[in-house]
Amino acid sequence: MNATIATPTDGRRQRGDASRKAILDAASTVIVENGVAALTHRAVAEVAGVSLARVSYHFPKVEDLMVAATTQYLAAFDDRLRASAASAAAGERSLVDACTEFLLELVTDRSQEFLGMVEVRLALHRSGHSVDQVGVVGVIQSFGADEPRALAVVAAMFGFAVLAASAPEPPTRDQVHAYVRSILGSEP
Repeated sequence: MNATIATPTDGRRQRGDASRKAILDAASTVIVENGVAALTHRAVAEVAGVSLARVSYHFPKVEDLMVAATTQYLAAFDDRLRASAASAAAGERSLVDACTEFLLELVTDRSQEFLGMVEVRLALHRSGHSVDQVGVVGVIQSFGADEPRALAVVAAMFGFAVLAASAPEPPTRDQVHAYVRSILGSEP
């Protein structure tokens, strides 16, 4: 007779993880809605609905909040990008169409979130910190581009995204599509 022994659940650990996620989500909300300058332990605690002490416990410095919020954002960004690339790799749509849809969403529906994270990255850089994002380069390389080409494509797309997301009017799908085609040329 095989008996399965259940691993006991650590309630404190689960509550701590949930608290940490709520705090990071709140930090992202503060950044997106009010900018990096508004990011304080108190503001995050208020948005998260947790005590100031809990925010300070998980993230002793505001920079810790910025790094963790950016890391969380980039992980979700990379997941969405990989899913988009997978649909192109599976032949469901062209690489140009997959990039167009991803970039269009980034500069329209997700523009405030994207610009908030750009602001955080700049603030972290100014304070001597950096957050690496290598996932996007690997996705481009998976379509046959070498590293220098992949880096150039990423830089061009990132620059376009910053300009388009901060423009008075968002670009149309046709404008984004034309830009993506010009950058990718023949698909990498």
